Amino acid sequence: MMLHKSFITNIEIYSPAWDAFRIGKFTSSRISTLMPEKGLGDGGMSYIYQKASEYLIGQTLAEEEAIIEDENTVWGLENELRALQTFCRIQKIEYLVMQRLIHVPGTIFSSTPDALHVIDSSVFKEDCYNVATVEVKCPRKFPRFLELYRCNTPMDIWKVERKYFWQVVDQMFNCQSVLGYLGIYHPLFPEGKNMKIIEFNKIDLWDKFKLLEERKAKAVSIFNEIVSEFRS
Repeated sequence: MMLHKSFITNIEIYSPAWDAFRIGKFTSSRISTLMPEKGLGDGGMSYIYQKASEYLIGQTLAEEEAIIEDENTVWGLENELRALQTFCRIQKIEYLVMQRLIHVPGTIFSSTPDALHVIDSSVFKEDCYNVATVEVKCPRKFPRFLELYRCNTPMDIWKVERKYFWQVVDQMFNCQSVLGYLGIYHPLFPEGKNMKIIEFNKIDLWDKFKLLEERKAKAVSIFNEIVSEFRS
């Protein structure tokens, strides 16, 4: 599986163009709303109605999509770059492709991973990259950091914070990646103990990817039904 170069946009994250592009599109940061234990649930249906509404009226529902400027969000944004630098140092990676919006043409899904690690360009397809997705989280509160830091596997994350789990899995799905990484970072802990990196391997999570694919297909079907009703 390879990420086609045409799927990588040059849209600046949090810009008006970024907001506009995501109108009517399901994003990795909220894809967990489609992933309750049984079916889509009320949360999943609400998310579908939101995205269908955006598509039909042609504007973002700002109260749903706006970044909440609270202490935790500001802290996370302030420490994101240091987290990615720490990730590179630990993984011995020279550079990352930062915050590129990914969109497969013809779909209603998009992702903006914190970074992409280009493992190599395909020797068979010059227009494709073999990439791993990178997402970092910088919890401000010490207990929350420790809770996440103690996770060692994707399934540990699934038990502790499913929103993060499904965000990484969906980023991998949209970027057609076999590997993804979740980094948990806190700048006030000593070096060597201030980041936990958890590797997601699609082979080990095949059942979760299959479930995500099924739920996304169901969401698309309902989305299309709603749009058709209002356009008929």
